[in-house]
Amino acid sequence: MRDDLLSLVLKAGDIAQNEILKHWKTSCGVEWKADNTPVTIADKKAEELVRNFAQKETPEFGFIGEEFGQENPGAEYQWVLDPIDGTKSFIHGVPLFGTIIAVLKKGVGVAGLIQLPALNSKLWATAGGGAYADDGRKVKVSDVGELKESLVLSGTINTMESKGYGEWFASIRKNAKLHRGWGDCFGYYLVACGKAEVMADPVVSLWDIAPYPLIFAEAGGYFSTLKGETTLFSETGEPLYPIHEGYTALACNGKFNLLYS
Repeated sequence: MRDDLLSLVLKAGDIAQNEILKHWKTSCGVEWKADNTPVTIADKKAEELVRNFAQKETPEFGFIGEEFGQENPGAEYQWVLDPIDGTKSFIHGVPLFGTIIAVLKKGVGVAGLIQLPALNSKLWATAGGGAYADDGRKVKVSDVGELKESLVLSGTINTMESKGYGEWFASIRKNAKLHRGWGDCFGYYLVACGKAEVMADPVVSLWDIAPYPLIFAEAGGYFSTLKGETTLFSETGEPLYPIHEGYTALACNGKFNLLYS
């Protein structure tokens, strides 16, 4: 791994945060994309700025972003970016949104970041280097060993049900100590930091989860699709599923088996 990759990822996160906060709690217009998800000028401008930064600093790398697509898909290294994960939270004034950044080498994470602009907080990891948050404190998943003592997180229950996971997830949340809908990247942030035990998503895009196999490995936890696939790419470096809404996701502290079957 290039020694400066982590510093570049952290710098990219700060670039995104500075732009996003210019639009936070303003009346910036909302557009609705073909997939019925919202986008704002904050999403677009943040991705544009990070793309420009990445192109300047790592011109040989590829780039996959939610708003403006894929560039140089054959490159060995790829940036993957979701400028605002949780745009619905953003537009409703809820601070639990964030920027997700990963740098992958042949589909395997080498550096990853969750940046929470409205909370001025971040979590990052490098391959073999551990996972850290904010002022550099090392983070790890919780030691809670039973579902009945766990905090379980998710996005909307409606999507769980419409995608066919309703009964499975109902069993999990009803047997947990507590369930809350603190979804999107904030949910994964809490699990990686040991503040919650489970986060599940019934449908996600590649840019929603690209750094999580790395982050959870370095935080001592577990990350996979709902059916147990622990990598997002094949051995040849191809995405396992369509990059737009082709994936599912499950993160936990690794103390119990919750896979969908």
